[in-house]
Amino acid sequence: MRVLTYISWLNNLGGFEYWPFIGYKDDQISVESTGETKKNIFHQWPKSYGAFADTITKQTFRRTRKQKLVRSQHLSRTQAERIGEEIKSSPLVQIIVDRRDRRTVIVDNSSITVTRGIDKIHSLSFTINYTDEVAAQTV
Repeated sequence: MRVLTYISWLNNLGGFEYWPFIGYKDDQISVESTGETKKNIFHQWPKSYGAFADTITKQTFRRTRKQKLVRSQHLSRTQAERIGEEIKSSPLVQIIVDRRDRRTVIVDNSSITVTRGIDKIHSLSFTINYTDEVAAQTV
């Protein structure tokens, strides 16, 4: 299903630019960090490892962030390259939900790609990371 996502960014003149990204989107979750602990079940054998080992490893925490792959289709090559360069160099990129609701996101600069389709029509895609962490538990 194609989705409309409005993205705004701070341009090099100090104003904001906007672009409607109409294309498919993928919601993802990236794992920022995890922690593991090893616990001895039998204290008399502290260094026993193997198929029937007396130590177990548990994951004790995990920090994750929400990501979104944004795509825009039906652009000229000049449009796709210009928008990609401006978003890449902008320190402030936001998703516009409505007139009063904007969420600041961080663009993964290495993910910005311009792809040529048929009839010289190009598409632009990149991954954005939300700035808040997904609720997680610690054991």
